[in-house]
Amino acid sequence: MRVAEPAEFDTAAEFWMSMRRELGMPDEDLSADWKARSIAYFRQRHEADELRWFFAVDGPHVVASAAGFFLDGYPSQICTNRRIGYIAGVFVDEKYRRRGCARAVTQAALDWLWDQGCRAVRLHAAQNARPIYASMGFAPSNEMIITRQERA
Repeated sequence: MRVAEPAEFDTAAEFWMSMRRELGMPDEDLSADWKARSIAYFRQRHEADELRWFFAVDGPHVVASAAGFFLDGYPSQICTNRRIGYIAGVFVDEKYRRRGCARAVTQAALDWLWDQGCRAVRLHAAQNARPIYASMGFAPSNEMIITRQERA
């Protein structure tokens, strides 16, 4: 387990994309230069001390990832004494699954967010990952979502 260096944010972006694809999130939602934008965003937030990527490794190979960062949208600009963290980009190479890698990188991100003073941490969980997150103390919240249905 280690913290990713900014020079490795291209790998972080690839793991983030792998997570999206595994969840069935459509590529057409992304800009054509999604990778460059991702790396720039990760660098900006990292330099501001607002983001850390964590990698599980096997020798020189990254096998799992997770990012912890501070939410930077509503209501964080108004509720400045209520820092909220977010965990994203949790992905494990298929050959390394069921070995505790997802839990380890998620816990590293969670620990970093707690150390930074976050009062709560959010994540969006894949259905098959919910038991892992529940065992770590995450609980369903009052957040709800509606998705616009495309008209024929």
